[in-house]
Amino acid sequence: MRIPSLPHTVRRSPEPLLLTLAAVAAVAVAVSLLVFQYRPDNHGDAVKNEVLTAATEGTVALLSYSPESLDSDFAAAKSRMTGDFLTYYNQFTEKVIAPAAKEKSVRTTATIVRSAVAELHADSAVALLFINQTTTSAEKPDPALAASSVRVTLSKVEDSWLISSFDPV
Repeated sequence: MRIPSLPHTVRRSPEPLLLTLAAVAAVAVAVSLLVFQYRPDNHGDAVKNEVLTAATEGTVALLSYSPESLDSDFAAAKSRMTGDFLTYYNQFTEKVIAPAAKEKSVRTTATIVRSAVAELHADSAVALLFINQTTTSAEKPDPALAASSVRVTLSKVEDSWLISSFDPV
């Protein structure tokens, strides 16, 4: 008795293998986008620290000045700004702050109480800052304390984070 022989090779269609490879590739792309593109918490701590340093030092420079050193105080603040905000700051300090500071001997000192990065992207960031600001003048030599919070938007210009927007919250 002879047993019928089976074919030695079984031919399979390549479609299931191609579909499997396509599905694996799609999942890999989706995971990569999630991890590297859409999750701001995945940016390194070093970048977050750069942003917070730029936001805090820039805010202190922007809000701290004295009549004896107005020009250097304003120059230090301007070096930490960019874009339309820099233009606005130039005009505001020339027309409002400088005359008042000189005429009434206004002196302000800002300190950052708390800060955090709210958004972080490759070329922009947003930080939230809580500020204590002390102000004295010839008319009111006793320090007046004001607490406030601001939303500081920063733009990456070359290798520096510069303030591009400064909004009270």
